[in-house]
Amino acid sequence: MTQLPRPSQLHSPYGTFDLSRYPFRAGETLLAWCGADTLALEEVHRRAIAGARILVVNDAHGALCVALQPQALWTDSMLAVQALRQNERANNRPQTPVIWSTDAPTVAVDLVVLRVPKQRVYLEYQLSELARLLPTGAIVLAAGMDKHLSPHTAAMLERYIGPTERLPGKRKARLFIAVRDRRQVVERDVSATYYCAPLGANLDNLPNVFSQDKLDAGTRFLLEHLHLAEPVETAMDLACGNGVIGLVAVKQGLAENLVFCDESALAIASARRNATTIFPQQSHSFQFHHGDGLAHYAGAAAQLILCNPPFHQEHIVNEFAGRRLLQQCSEYLAPQGHLLLVANRHLDYLPLLRCRFSDVKKCASNAKFTILSARKG
Repeated sequence: MTQLPRPSQLHSPYGTFDLSRYPFRAGETLLAWCGADTLALEEVHRRAIAGARILVVNDAHGALCVALQPQALWTDSMLAVQALRQNERANNRPQTPVIWSTDAPTVAVDLVVLRVPKQRVYLEYQLSELARLLPTGAIVLAAGMDKHLSPHTAAMLERYIGPTERLPGKRKARLFIAVRDRRQVVERDVSATYYCAPLGANLDNLPNVFSQDKLDAGTRFLLEHLHLAEPVETAMDLACGNGVIGLVAVKQGLAENLVFCDESALAIASARRNATTIFPQQSHSFQFHHGDGLAHYAGAAAQLILCNPPFHQEHIVNEFAGRRLLQQCSEYLAPQGHLLLVANRHLDYLPLLRCRFSDVKKCASNAKFTILSARKG
């Protein structure tokens, strides 16, 4: 019997709503909202601005959109959209239109309600685009938890949007109110480039992509052990980021076809850009799946999955995200298929792998990472 999420009730000026986090985790103790969300809702209600004139940015689990019913949500995250849809259904709310982070919003708004994102360069990218969108006098209401906010948040709002007020903190959260003035839009180069020696090429990385300015150590360790995989017809780079693992696999002749999968729209855009630039003659061999891992993936089963699974969701250290991806691998991998992954040494994935795969091996390790291999019987 499938377990369903157990919602908690958010009491807001717009009503009481049953909200739950996505993806579902048994015994979940975290709420689908935080103090930053409730402060933002109270401030918007005080200003009496209708939802049809509101743009919500970076809503994590739908609390802001379910309450405000804005004109649109601007987001990078497929998981956030799945959470929103789940909570809209639970509360009989209409679907909020979604604008992906790869597109600049064009809706006419008076108020932007923005949850401050984790990555500073991503915030700068969003503020630069909002400055183009907003008319003089429009408001950006930025909200975040104190422990996650940069000391430069107010300065960034001031630089890109206009005069900014930092409101007194409550519930370990804080609001910033920026009013768009006539200052010139600040141009922001949102991509970063680094040279990847195993690939022998430069990689372009859009904001909000993991390890935007360098090859991360875990990925580098996995690339050193790709010789453990045999050539196949179709391989997947799961949680692909900028696509580096899959691209090196192609360079080494490990796959005729490669599927790049990520929940971040900007990650998929980065992988697509790099694949097109580095292997311009092989574009027919690449597919790109923007989704919740492999959930709802309808393409051909892969004989090889390569993965450096995340163990964070937003600011939360959460190995559940990686475990969930590995469970999906056991369902979507072709019979006799091979899973090769790198994991931080403190994450014990072996029991899960042994329950769902055959011939599970620890192939290599160093001070920080472990290479694991598993085959589907």
